Amino acid sequence: MTFVITSPCLGTQDRACVDACPVDCIHFEAGVDAMLYINPIDCIDCGACQPACPVSAIFPESEVTTEESRFININSLWFEDAAAARTELGTDIEPVITAEEVAGSGSGSGDGNDTADEELAYRQVDVTQLPLPNASSAVLSPVGVVALALLSLSLFTMIMFPGPGIIKPAGTTLEIGLTIIVLVPITALMALIFIIHQWSQLGNFSAHDLRNTSPWRVDVSDWRRSEDSRRADLLNIVQSIAKERFDFPNANNPDMRTYVNLPEPQMAIEVQGGSRKILPDIVVLDRPGGRPKLIAQIESRETLTREQAKYVWSELQVKDTPLLLYVPSGLAAQAKDYARSAGIKNIQIRTWRRQPDNVRVREVR
Repeated sequence: MTFVITSPCLGTQDRACVDACPVDCIHFEAGVDAMLYINPIDCIDCGACQPACPVSAIFPESEVTTEESRFININSLWFEDAAAARTELGTDIEPVITAEEVAGSGSGSGDGNDTADEELAYRQVDVTQLPLPNASSAVLSPVGVVALALLSLSLFTMIMFPGPGIIKPAGTTLEIGLTIIVLVPITALMALIFIIHQWSQLGNFSAHDLRNTSPWRVDVSDWRRSEDSRRADLLNIVQSIAKERFDFPNANNPDMRTYVNLPEPQMAIEVQGGSRKILPDIVVLDRPGGRPKLIAQIESRETLTREQAKYVWSELQVKDTPLLLYVPSGLAAQAKDYARSAGIKNIQIRTWRRQPDNVRVREVR
C-alpha cells in the first residue's frame, strides 16, 4: 500500500510533506505542476507525510474516496509520463511557483513583462488561533458584584443608621455607634474581596495609561530613520536572535526547524481556516508533524506601539504555541502594558540589547 495526494493539494504552495518524507518520494516540477505527487514504488508507507500536510490532502490508498480515486492513477502516472498525468489532471489549474522563481522573475532586464510585483510564494502551516477577549470592556466577576453590593450597603447603613453610641473617645464629643463597630470589619473584608477579584481589571485600566519611561530609553530626537534604514537594522537583529536562540535543527533538537521571514518570507501561519495568512518574524516547527512549536516577534523602539500589539501581536496568538516577544532593553514593562491592554495572554517577553559582537537577550520574569 502507498499514500496518495488528492485534490486539496491543487494550487497549494506548501511543501511540508516533502520535508517530512524520510525517503524523498514526493516530487513535482516547479512552475509546471499544480500539485505534488507520491511515488508509489519508493513510498515506504511510514505515514509521516499525512500529519504534515496543512490541507489534509494525503491519504492511504485504501482510504481514498470514490470521488478522489482518480488521483491514485495520477500519482503513479506522473512518475512514468508526467505530461500524461498533467493532461489527466486538467489544464485549468495554475501551477505551483517557487520563491526562487518569483525572485528570479523580478531580476530580469526590466521589460514590461517582468513579474517583480508578483506575490512571493512561501510555505504555509495551518494553526488554531486563541480566542481574544474584548480588551476594551470591563467585566465584573460575580463575586466582585456581590462584594461591591455588600460594601455599598454597609457604607449606606453606617451613614444612615449609625446606631446607639457605645464608644466615646476621651476629650471628644464624638460617639461611635454600634452599627459602625459591627460593620467596619465587614466593610473592610468586602473591599478586600472586591479588589482581589477585580485585580486584573484594575491592571487593565492601569495598562491603558502611559508609563513613565526614563528619557535615555526613548528617542527624543526630531528626526526618524528612513524605512530602509529601520528595516535593515531590524533584519540584523532578527537574524542575530534567530542564530543565537533558534538555531534549529541542532544536536539537542533534531526534530525542530527554524524559518526566518526576513528578508524574504519562508513560512506563513494560516488562521481562520486558511482565510488569512500572517508572517511572524521567526517560526519554529516540529518534524515530521509540521506544527508550530514557537513563534517569535521582534520589535524596535519605533514598532513598539499599542497599534502593533492590537493588530499584530494579537494575530500571533496560537493555541498550544507560546508567542515570544523581543523588545529593546528597558521597555519590557511598556510591552507588558501594551499586551495587556490588547487582551493578549499567551505571551512571553524578552529584551534585546545590541553589543559590539552580537545581540544580548534577557528573559523577563
